[in-house]
Parts: sequence; C-alpha cells; structure tokens
Amino acid sequence: MSKITENYKSLAAGIGFTYDEFTNTIYGVKDGYELLVYATDQRYPYLLTITTSARSANVTLGKEEISLFKKSVAPAAGMTQKDSLITVTNKNQTNQGRLRDDMDYTLSALTAFLRERGFTPCCQTCGVSTQTVGFMLETARLHLCANCAAKAKSENEVKAQKRQQKNVNIIGGIIGALIGSLIGVACIVLLGMLGYVAALSGIVMAFCTLKGFDKLGGKLTVVGIIISCVIMIGMTYFGNRLDWAIEISKAMKEYYDYEVGIFESFQAVPTLIAELDGMGDYIASFLQQLLFVAVGAVPTIISITREQRNVNRVAQIGYMQNAGAFTDAVSNDTVSNF
Repeated sequence: MSKITENYKSLAAGIGFTYDEFTNTIYGVKDGYELLVYATDQRYPYLLTITTSARSANVTLGKEEISLFKKSVAPAAGMTQKDSLITVTNKNQTNQGRLRDDMDYTLSALTAFLRERGFTPCCQTCGVSTQTVGFMLETARLHLCANCAAKAKSENEVKAQKRQQKNVNIIGGIIGALIGSLIGVACIVLLGMLGYVAALSGIVMAFCTLKGFDKLGGKLTVVGIIISCVIMIGMTYFGNRLDWAIEISKAMKEYYDYEVGIFESFQAVPTLIAELDGMGDYIASFLQQLLFVAVGAVPTIISITREQRNVNRVAQIGYMQNAGAFTDAVSNDTVSNF
C-alpha cells in the first residue's frame, strides 16, 4: 500500500467517510448530501476536489454567492456550479492533521451553505430530487440516481462490446504512428539546434508515436505497441542522424567556409564522423535518445492501456457500502446488477 493510499484512508476515517481504492475516491454522506472527494491531478494528490449534486428553485451560485462562501471558508480555494454539479477545490495541504481539519471544516461549511439556500440533493443527469450515489463513468465521477446509473451502465456495456469487436486498423495505426514520430523528430532537431540532448525529445517521440497509432488505428494492441516501437527506433535514428547532419553542415560553413547541403551531409554522416574519430559520441547520442524514448514509452503505454480499460466503464464508487442507497428507488434485482 502506498503512502498516499494510507493517507487517503486516514483522511477518510478522520472525517467519517470511506476511501474507495478502486476509484481513488473518498466518499460519504454529510447532512443529507452525497459528497465525493478526490484529486483531479495525480501530480498533486493533496489538492483535493469536493463535488456534490444539488439544486435550488430560488438560488443560483453566482459570483456574489461564491465570493461569500470563499470568504467564510478559509481552506476553500474555489467554488463553481455547472447545472446541478457543485464543485469546491480545497487548498493544497500536505500536513495530514491540517488537511483533515481543513476538509472537515470545508465539508460542514459547504453542506450548511447549501442547506441555508434551499439546495436539495438531486441526480446530476436527470435532475430528479433524490439521494444519489457516486459513479465512475469512464474517468468522470458522477452523482447518479439508480435509474440513470442503470441506463448509463446498459448503454456503455453495448459501446464496450462494440469497441471490443472492432478490428484494429493497422494501416491507419502505422500512418498515425509515423505522423506522431515526425513530431518527435522535429523536437530532436530543434532541441539539437539549441545545443541540447534533452529527455523531452525522447518523451515527445514516444508519446506522439503511440498516441498516433491509438488514434488512427482505433486502439493500441500488443501488435500496435511493437509496430510503434519499431517506428520509434527508426525515427529516433533518423532524427539523431539529421541532427548531426545539420551540425556538420554548420561546422563546414563556419570553419572551412564550404557549403554542404543538409541532404549531402545526411548521407555522409557515418563517413565524416568516422574520419573525425567521433563514432563513439555519435552512437552514444543515439543510445541516449533511445533511453529517453523508453522513459517516455513506458508511462505512455500504461496510460493508454488504462484509458482503454476505462472506456465505457461504469463503476459504482464503494459498491458494498453504498448499495443500500438504491433500495428505495429500484428492486433488489436491479441493485445486484451493479
């Protein structure tokens, strides 16, 4: 168990909520409002967002209302309302004790603020006033009633089946990977002209190549990863050699006052480097770029495969603990399907 997971569990227990590790969400009901607490950016795990779904017949949270809330709740960094979804962002706080106190205070202040203005819990999709339950729809967290959750689950299961049955477009994937790899080549050359051999160029190469295959190929499979890796290696070699060719062309002009075209220089790179006894540096620069590509490829592959698993996913947040919230709205048979 990671330190962040431990801290989330501790925070959830401290404010009387529950932590769902599967969706990485702290959830619970406070003063009748269902609340979800989570980090929208995993790079900042303690910059937490709070959401709930509620509406009032008489009040819309405009600038004046939001300003009043922010003044009265010191830990709150921001508040927005989009339709029935109300979002509050807490300030980043790494001290666990203060984070718990700030969160507890913010949650109490938020529910009191909403209740004073006549906001009642409602489904984020259909707007019906009812107790909601948190759901993950792909990567989005939603506050849904049982009927909307069942509908979303049914619709997305059909979409997921169609996606699974869809064949990968290898030709389209190769074209996408080549287009993406050209961005990586441009990055290698531009940074090289600035005098850098940067990890950024390798990361860009890997990301754009893999994303290119995924977008135009339909999905990234094992075959797609292998093809993309071959393209990355070839285009990294091309980009590195082109970078050297440009440098050689510039050096010939500067030191020997001799014009050499980039194309000629590109063709002569191995010969010229061998004559200058620089083959070791040339190979080392290529291997270094490959290392940077690998650094970018691994997290990109993980990210894309995770996204593909999440496509059309509908998962109830904390199913075992929240299942009872549906009993008033649907039959036990329907609940069991979640």
